[in-house]
Amino acid sequence: MLVADLINALQKRGLSPQLWPAQAQLLDVDLVRACFDSRRVQPGDIFCAIPGHSQQGADFIQSALDAQASMLLVDQVREQFSCPQLVVGEELALTAAHCADLLAGRPSSKMWCAAITGTNGKTTVAHLVRGALEQLDIKAASCGTLGMIDHKGITPNLNTTPAADVVHSWLAELAEAQYGAVIVEASSHGIVQHRVTAVDFDCVAFTNLSHEHLDYHHTLEKYAAAKMQLINSLPSTAIAFVPHSKMLIDLCSSAAAEIMSWSSRDAQADVVCGITELANGVQVTFDWEEEQGVIHSALCGYHNGENLFLAALMMLSKGLPIRDVCSALSSQPAADGRLEQVTVHQGLAFVDYAHTPDALEKVLMALRASHPKCVLKAVFGAGGDRDNAKRKAMGSAVSDHADWCVLTSDNPRTESPESIIEQVAAGIDEGALNFHSIVERDDAIRFAVESLGPSDVLVIAGKGHETYQEINGVRHSFDDRLQIREAVQCLA
Repeated sequence: MLVADLINALQKRGLSPQLWPAQAQLLDVDLVRACFDSRRVQPGDIFCAIPGHSQQGADFIQSALDAQASMLLVDQVREQFSCPQLVVGEELALTAAHCADLLAGRPSSKMWCAAITGTNGKTTVAHLVRGALEQLDIKAASCGTLGMIDHKGITPNLNTTPAADVVHSWLAELAEAQYGAVIVEASSHGIVQHRVTAVDFDCVAFTNLSHEHLDYHHTLEKYAAAKMQLINSLPSTAIAFVPHSKMLIDLCSSAAAEIMSWSSRDAQADVVCGITELANGVQVTFDWEEEQGVIHSALCGYHNGENLFLAALMMLSKGLPIRDVCSALSSQPAADGRLEQVTVHQGLAFVDYAHTPDALEKVLMALRASHPKCVLKAVFGAGGDRDNAKRKAMGSAVSDHADWCVLTSDNPRTESPESIIEQVAAGIDEGALNFHSIVERDDAIRFAVESLGPSDVLVIAGKGHETYQEINGVRHSFDDRLQIREAVQCLA
């Protein structure tokens, strides 16, 4: 795309880039793509020097030029570099996302695109929708906590929602491979940092809202508003499914898209489901356009009933028959690391990604409902350098719903794991459950596995699918599932 055409397209989207130096011949420079990471710059790229939390894009301009970037996208003129520059002021991240979309050929407009936001459940819903669509012979891909999942396999992501240049470049690959659908997990950070800006979403689903990331957003209301930015940016042709909550509905009251409130408990919502927890899973019943849908799933827990319902609504909004949707969803397995069972010598053991108070509570309640006579045990911790206001509440959630627990490390990063454990322990009623503290996570898991009796159910929470433990900036290989298996082998 010529620079002149890019500038014109950005102006049509309400942006005002200024070319520096203002030389007519620069308008004929041909740009290939937008790139935000100087290590990935190729000849013909426009390098977008986006400011970050710990690093500034402007510090890597020379590296980008050394890699033969054709132009810079900057917030202000960098006169020390004689290369052509597009100057956009404070709208740098926003404009960069639009550049990424335009230079990739607007790929999201060529397939059905859906986003999932919310505190918990995003990965499970994305997994369910992708798997069910594939079962219905619709070529589908997904992007989120588990990585970018497509015909090439799984490509890991550093963040739940990758940077906009990665997102749009990936969407272009999917469009070329003739995908019919893509599902993207949109984190609150990803939304406010414009990582999904300019993606042409047809549908957005909001799972739930609970305590998380308040170190970044400060209050629950601001956290909700950050997520709602995505829904408020949708066109009138899109649809959004939002939990039946006055605060959330009010936050999107001026949205152009169609808003449908959903609930599993409140009959006043636009769409409502009934959830029955069974010994071998859940049953979800609901009505859609005067037809009844029934999903029989082996997934465990009330929260998974809600995940299934939301997945069904997203697929139904695409125009698929309710019978096909329910049948396809009924056969989907759990997502990687979500109440994933690991074989042990006696009792039962699961790993789960739950790392918020609400998620811990839901996982423990699900296991209690499916195994009402068990001794329920948990191993968990809290991440370092993250929202420490949730730590005590995490302890309280486990104290209220488990019979026995071990507090341990969970990605302490640069914090003292002992200090984190102490803050979590402040929420535990030691008189209400058998409580232990073991700093090293492998030792904690081994201790818990060794403690298992025939009627015990153990959940190792916090990491789920993750295969590392992050300590002082270094990611060490660590997989809860492997640790459980090794502990069992030691008992043989």
